[in-house]
Amino acid sequence: MAWTSMHFAVGMACTGAAAGLVCLLMRKGWRWVPALMTLGGFWALVPDMPRVFREDFPTLGFAHTLGSRDLEIFLHKIGNLFFFHASLDAQPLEYALHGLFGILILYNISLAMLMVMEHRSRNSVGNRAWRAHEEQLKRRKKVVYTETDRGQDPVLHRIRSSHLSRSA
Repeated sequence: MAWTSMHFAVGMACTGAAAGLVCLLMRKGWRWVPALMTLGGFWALVPDMPRVFREDFPTLGFAHTLGSRDLEIFLHKIGNLFFFHASLDAQPLEYALHGLFGILILYNISLAMLMVMEHRSRNSVGNRAWRAHEEQLKRRKKVVYTETDRGQDPVLHRIRSSHLSRSA
């Protein structure tokens, strides 16, 4: 049986891969990947929760209900719905340190990915042009907004259209 850290790491990896695929297809939502990875890690721990309630928190209200052996047996039977939980429980060796290492690596990768994407967003051509002309545009009361082509950067289009309307 693998330790809790390994279950958490596998849940994070599976959820991170699924969330990353969805974000690639939708081209947005990247900031939610670390939070979703955390939720996926907790989801992978669900089959072990009855044992935790039964052994570690027996005095809590509902501990008797949430810590029942019947619930634990049921959750372990359908354990693979919780990111390969039954497969991990069948492992003969303990992988606690591997799981902790996986958790740290996955969190660092997801946070570094967000930092790189934020840096690319801040240093895009449109954003740099907007910041360069921000003072002139703030002084100006009216900025002309027009429809843009799908591939055209809307920030550059706003700047160009405001300069064109000023010169006219």
